[in-house]
Amino acid sequence: MLAMGIAADSLRLVGPDRVEIVTLTRGRICLQPAELNRGEQLARTLGCESPLDHRMFVPGHTLWTGERDGLEVQVRSALRQVVAR
Repeated sequence: MLAMGIAADSLRLVGPDRVEIVTLTRGRICLQPAELNRGEQLARTLGCESPLDHRMFVPGHTLWTGERDGLEVQVRSALRQVVAR
């Protein structure tokens, strides 16, 4: 029940119309935005600051992770375009 409440709060925070899929597992909430190119924005709104780029998937994507009320939160987004320095 705790995960469902945190997921509902997260949806209210980012706007339920901006999220297509919510997946709840033990200790984890995963959100997939309706528009993947807005995923990073949603992730940052939820406090997810750690990106993991999946370049070998087709299409590639970035998974942003963070924590809310003791649960891991993951937000999928379009693959980031990292600038090498």
